[in-house]
Amino acid sequence: MMTVGAYAPAASASSSGAPAPPPTWSACGGKVSAELQCATLTVPIDWSKPDGKTITLTVGRAPATGAAAGTVLFNPGGPGGAGVQELSRALPHFAGLRTRMNVVTWNPRGGVSGEHIPLASCAAGPAFATPDSRREYDQALKANAAGIAPCRDAVPELFAHLDSATQARDMDAIRAGLGEEKISFFGNSYGGVLGASYARLFPQRLHAMAVDSVPDHVDPFAESERLQYEGLEAGFKRFVRWCAGSSDCALRGTGVEKTWQAVVRRAERRPLPGAAAAGERRYDGDDLKFLAYGLVDNTADWPMLAKAIADAAKGDASGFDPQGRGMPPRVTAMLAVNCADGFRYDGYHAYRAAVRRSVKVSPNFSGMRENAWLACSPWAAKAVNPPAPLPARTLPPLLGVGPVYEYPSVRAVTDQVPGSVTVKYDGIGHGRYLNAGDPCVIGHVDRYLIDGKLPAPGTTCPAWPA
Repeated sequence: MMTVGAYAPAASASSSGAPAPPPTWSACGGKVSAELQCATLTVPIDWSKPDGKTITLTVGRAPATGAAAGTVLFNPGGPGGAGVQELSRALPHFAGLRTRMNVVTWNPRGGVSGEHIPLASCAAGPAFATPDSRREYDQALKANAAGIAPCRDAVPELFAHLDSATQARDMDAIRAGLGEEKISFFGNSYGGVLGASYARLFPQRLHAMAVDSVPDHVDPFAESERLQYEGLEAGFKRFVRWCAGSSDCALRGTGVEKTWQAVVRRAERRPLPGAAAAGERRYDGDDLKFLAYGLVDNTADWPMLAKAIADAAKGDASGFDPQGRGMPPRVTAMLAVNCADGFRYDGYHAYRAAVRRSVKVSPNFSGMRENAWLACSPWAAKAVNPPAPLPARTLPPLLGVGPVYEYPSVRAVTDQVPGSVTVKYDGIGHGRYLNAGDPCVIGHVDRYLIDGKLPAPGTTCPAWPA
């Protein structure tokens, strides 16, 4: 694998890219598809110190199979998803796009590729916390700080520069290294935060931007959380409607929402036992909400979710966690990105206010998201890349894709720019292009990224496979 080159400091402080030697591509090796080519690019850890310490990014390219009309830079989300490996895995989904476009990706700084951080220290951090008092909150913060410390102490300078604005500068260095004046971007999931960050810093360098199943990083955090909850409730109501008409639903003929809410209240009063593998572990209402959320996300899991709720109503929570693994810890390096991007609460009162807001919006999952973001304090510095509006007048119209429960957050991003369109996927499932290979979604995204053709406003893709 050859080298693209080291970053050369640009003359303008507003630009992170500068002329660099053209990349010399070679086989990626390992388990990566032979169709992908790889190179490396050296960038500063701290973009305000271009002559300081550096890291090396692995860049991957799936070359156009026809006459190339441009380049699409792709990020799979995460944050920290290994772009090279993810593109390799889903390469058949990009076949149509590659007829006219080179598709380029990279393994981001601090990501799960383990190229920049010691995974043994950084793969697992704080567990989810569910404090109901100031004392419990303080205890959770101490535990969070202890969980973060091994990763932060292993790579302190890098750990302090994992925010998505810094990564957007990495993206622009890739663009410059490719010799492209403008580039198109396709972001899946958290890749939309990188896309929004790039759009704010380098709007003049975006030819087009498509985002699929992305969080809202343009509104204040409280508003983006409201949209997430509204979407989650919409997804749960789809489950309720399915249950009413399916013989596979163990709750058919019952009041599904009332049963679920009663289960949560019961578990809050007295946590429920789980599978034998869980040992003495008990599951409270917040545990069940988080575990149920993972099952709502996939229609194939709906029969399992219905049975888990029915069993929990009888005092058995084993269906939510059959292996007894409990709730997974937050991946430390991912948290360093989230917290720096403003997905956090500054103090106990802000946390409790957020919980109170969620109760009004989400009767079935309130508090779940708030618990997830507690890990950002007290070790994280103030957010350096908080949510902010996009420079609408200097950006091209955007294309969004959102399943039922993520459609509001995707719309929040695309509606910032006049002329943009968001395609609604009329079903459940995160990442319709990358993860599902949905032909309807792929068709709309490819036409937009290749020819700049947006679908008509109000376009919907049916649930797939039918």
